Amino acid sequence: MNFVFIFICFNSILLCIECQEDPLHKSLDTVETQYLSFNMSQYGSDGGVFSSPNFPHNYPQDAIIFYQFAASTNYRVVIEIDFFEIRGVSPQCTHDYLDVFINLTDFNLVNDQLLHRFCGRNRPPLLISITNLLLLGFFTEDMQTERGFNGSFRFIPAQRYKENLIREPCDYIFDSSKSKRGELFSPTYPGTYPPWQFCNYSFVGQSNERVHIRFRDLMLFKTPSTQHCAIDLIRLYDNTLHPIELERFLSSFKQTNPVDGGLLSEQSDSQHITDLCGTYSMPLDVYSTKSSLLFYFITTHYAELTNEEQTQLNEASIPSLWRKGFYAEYEFLSTLTTLDFIAKNQTNQYLSGTECDQTIKSFGKGHGILQSPNWPHFYKPQTSCSTYLLGIDDRYGLENVEIEFEQFDIDCQLAIFVIYNASRIHDYNLQSRPSYSFINSTLISKEKSFNNYYQQEVDFKDNLTFCGHFKPEGRFVSQNSLLKLSFIPKTRQANNHFPSLVNGGKFQAKYRFIKSYHQLSKNKSQLIDTGDCSLFYYQSRASNGKFQPPRSSDEDYFSNANCTFHFQILNSNFRLLISYDYFNIADNDVIDCPSDNLTYTYRSHSLYKSYPYIYCGYRNYPPPYLTDHSIEQFRIHFRSNNDSETGLGFDGRYEFVNRTHPLFSSQCRTPFDPIIEINDKEQSSGNLSSNGYPENVICEWSYRTKVDYQFKLDLTVVDLEGSKTKDPPQGCQSSVLRIFSEERIDELCGQQETVSYIITKSNWFTVQFISFTRQTGELLKGFHLTWTIIRSKTTDLDYLDCQPKNETAFSIHRSLICDNYVHCQPYSNADELSTNCSQLLSTNSYLVSFPFLRQHYIFISIIILLIILTITVAILLIFFIIKTKNYLHQEKLRSSTKTYFTDIDNHNLDDLTDVNLMKQTITTV
Repeated sequence: MNFVFIFICFNSILLCIECQEDPLHKSLDTVETQYLSFNMSQYGSDGGVFSSPNFPHNYPQDAIIFYQFAASTNYRVVIEIDFFEIRGVSPQCTHDYLDVFINLTDFNLVNDQLLHRFCGRNRPPLLISITNLLLLGFFTEDMQTERGFNGSFRFIPAQRYKENLIREPCDYIFDSSKSKRGELFSPTYPGTYPPWQFCNYSFVGQSNERVHIRFRDLMLFKTPSTQHCAIDLIRLYDNTLHPIELERFLSSFKQTNPVDGGLLSEQSDSQHITDLCGTYSMPLDVYSTKSSLLFYFITTHYAELTNEEQTQLNEASIPSLWRKGFYAEYEFLSTLTTLDFIAKNQTNQYLSGTECDQTIKSFGKGHGILQSPNWPHFYKPQTSCSTYLLGIDDRYGLENVEIEFEQFDIDCQLAIFVIYNASRIHDYNLQSRPSYSFINSTLISKEKSFNNYYQQEVDFKDNLTFCGHFKPEGRFVSQNSLLKLSFIPKTRQANNHFPSLVNGGKFQAKYRFIKSYHQLSKNKSQLIDTGDCSLFYYQSRASNGKFQPPRSSDEDYFSNANCTFHFQILNSNFRLLISYDYFNIADNDVIDCPSDNLTYTYRSHSLYKSYPYIYCGYRNYPPPYLTDHSIEQFRIHFRSNNDSETGLGFDGRYEFVNRTHPLFSSQCRTPFDPIIEINDKEQSSGNLSSNGYPENVICEWSYRTKVDYQFKLDLTVVDLEGSKTKDPPQGCQSSVLRIFSEERIDELCGQQETVSYIITKSNWFTVQFISFTRQTGELLKGFHLTWTIIRSKTTDLDYLDCQPKNETAFSIHRSLICDNYVHCQPYSNADELSTNCSQLLSTNSYLVSFPFLRQHYIFISIIILLIILTITVAILLIFFIIKTKNYLHQEKLRSSTKTYFTDIDNHNLDDLTDVNLMKQTITTV
């Protein structure tokens, strides 16, 4: 019984939920449905007002009311809601709500599409029907109510929506032969547009015409903080579909709902101009390159903003997002300039959709002539063009844009010329210089060209405006890598009509992209001698940064330059790390580098020393460098000779690091670890390895032994990225193995096929392994070396002469003899000769014959003592066990004897007599 009751309740709840979700499921038997009609024949075109029941008081409970608005044929319905307050929260609207239908063929709701459901304080926007019918459905439930709504309605002609319409609901063709100009708009503009719509607007002009569309109003839904148009959009193509293709296109759209991006596959990316959504500053202009243009208006679902997005819009004082659609004007013009003046190459590119805008990119060595369209004649009427000059702006360098006018003629009554993001540079010190030339750049001395830019305060402005019949004097230099030039007719600045410029203007200018200059002196008023410059980098000011050579406007870096970069290290708790992102210093001889080069010096223990390596050439990267604890100051010297051969220079990085830096890994020793002291009697040889080829680590091992001893290093494996021997050499950009010893520094990278040997001149050496991010995915091994303590030839019996007849040979400890590794190389293999092994076996102790025993006799002795101790303990334990057993046996015997005599006492007297007689007999015998 309980089960039946629960089942009935559950079904009742489900029925209530279904009724709540769909108003049409409300029982018409229990709730009376009202139909209110507002016909154009009754109210006229001016319409009237309507409201919820009892307005301005609360509307009733359990109400279903349909407001039916019907216009005459060729008219549409317009609804404006003035006040709106319905119980519920958008978009769920689970209590009371107002449903809006604007795309009706009749008032039967079975097959008609809902525009949207409104509740709360989310007032519906302006509503315009697609047909001559519009329906509002108002639904309430049996709970608390609110004030409701009121509004007005009217009827407007539909003729403006049918101009150039070839197929319902919104397929248009605009033909130049029928009309040169006109207007276009979304299907319900300025009312909110419906979801799931696809509208086509095709423009077909004459062969000598171009299409111009100017948007006067545009408001399409767009999710805030997104860059693409994911919900609704306008998509423009520089083309028109053939009617057969258009038919196929529309047919595929009607069969696919919702709209899918794949529907636009008929058009290629090269013809795609742009996508528009959201809101824009008006007016907004779009142009075709030739006589045709295709315009798609696409809407999908009726998306809602989240509460957080709506709050963001409110806080930013942005009006509520409204699906108003668009309104635009179009015209077919034969007077627009042709695009022949834009060179079709990698450097110059037309900006699709603009009237005649172009970009000019540097690609490293750009310069040329910039002319107005239709040069040498005036601009054609109504022409407005912009040019964007783009220099390099990446990790390898920065370029500024420089222009200088040669001719200029623009009537101030008709137009203006604007330069954006630039400042004018007057050549006060170069008034007598030769004519400006891009071909022979040596006409300007390099020193003066460089100095000129740093002798004056450069005041960059947002824009500079010019007009008149005289060219602007001086040079104009961009603030960064972008410079924009725009020719703007005065009538273009008005928003209420098309431009009507009759006579244009013209100009011609030279442009070039110049390398960014680097300041060499704090005092800009002093002349800078590029032959001698110094830059200082103090740890107290910046812990890291970049450094580059000075560069001129005519070449990459200065010829005859002599610049030094000084790095001051704060204390021994820090090291200086130097690396390079780019390196290109011109020189044919990359070994000796007699021309342009880069060198290092450093101060250690108050003495200046020179680093033995010199760097130059292309791709010959200097390896990363880390100073040791004794270096107080590090200097990098850049030199270039006076010839015309230069390069892009270098892009260096510096960083002052301490032991907490992430490059110092726990998997190996670091430069901040103490020196490893070695005793030749305990360990005469050992190994060092990178343990594979790790990335982004800095490892450093420092070894020291007794005075008058030396180390021999056998490099058995060197397998790193880079190369210092290939032609041309690659350098050691990402990894380096550096070995320091007295009066010697070895710098290694690349692949080494044979074993190499290093003999130190003192009793110490340091191995530094630096590995940054790998440049390739090669399977490389890293490095491995064996070190051996050696002495000069000696008569010490503990040492063996590696080659007695050779005065340059050395001696090794006898513990290394016959250990299956030749320590006497490169001079001999005496330590592994069988004669030495057998001789040492007969003449020396047992330990001498067995290398393992010789090297580990202390360990072996301890083991032997432990064994003896163990045996002694075992013997004592056995003795104790035996003694214990004997004791227990004796105790058992005593117990047995005692029991025996006790039994005798308990016998009768006769038995005792027998015993006494027996004793007497035994005594007699």
